[in-house]
Amino acid sequence: MGNTLSESPLGKTPNYEEVYNPSLLFAIPREQGRTELNLDNGELPFRGMDIWNAYEMSWLNPQGKPLVGICELQIPCDSPSIIESKSLKLYFGSFNQTQFNTQEEVIRTIESDLSVTTRAPVMVKLMTATQFNAEIATGFPGTCIDSLDVSISHYDLNPDILHTESAPDVMETLYSHLLRSNCPVTGQPDWATLLVRYRGRPISHEALLRYIVSYRKHSGFHEQCVERIYMDIWNRCKPSQLTVYARYTRRGGIDINPFRSNFEAVPSNIRLIRQ
Repeated sequence: MGNTLSESPLGKTPNYEEVYNPSLLFAIPREQGRTELNLDNGELPFRGMDIWNAYEMSWLNPQGKPLVGICELQIPCDSPSIIESKSLKLYFGSFNQTQFNTQEEVIRTIESDLSVTTRAPVMVKLMTATQFNAEIATGFPGTCIDSLDVSISHYDLNPDILHTESAPDVMETLYSHLLRSNCPVTGQPDWATLLVRYRGRPISHEALLRYIVSYRKHSGFHEQCVERIYMDIWNRCKPSQLTVYARYTRRGGIDINPFRSNFEAVPSNIRLIRQ
């Protein structure tokens, strides 16, 4: 388990192991992505979870028969480390030819390994394919701002775009399908639908859309991008309540969905149409 990106399996040709090997997991300290957030005394102004869904999970039962499942992980946002996603894929691949007595044993093994890697309690839910009946949503609740007629010519991250309107406070939910950021190691694009729910002075919808689009060339892990968005809105628009939630599309059979809020509980693990 390393902690520098040069040691991670990202961008490298992997050896796909099929026998259980927890050493494949790679931890990245969250502090590496939080240095630019300018947190007061290092204290987080939000709480939340990173919700992961892994759709390519398989293992053997005691008779050697393969079983497949969908694995949901919840990693608390105050965990000292995150897990590099390719290492998680390789780790789950190491279950493929490994026998487990029960599905519960698989869950306990994953919970133990991921809790050690992140240094925080990780919740694991494992469903077989026949048990899986996820809710499919056509979109987030609230108002989609993607149809706004705005001109955009700059695609570099610019939080100064954000501003509020001179109007009474509102409670509002906005979302956009236009968030795109890039893997800081491979440069591959990461696509997401972003929800912003807040109470406070009305945030300019046009400004918020331009700000979201300004991530188009930005490099950062999913969790880092969501926390940067949260802090930029928090510092520039000063809402009294704020939630930022991104549902990223799948890569390598895994999607990562960071949720940050100072007033809401972790939402249900819905799947949007692009997931």
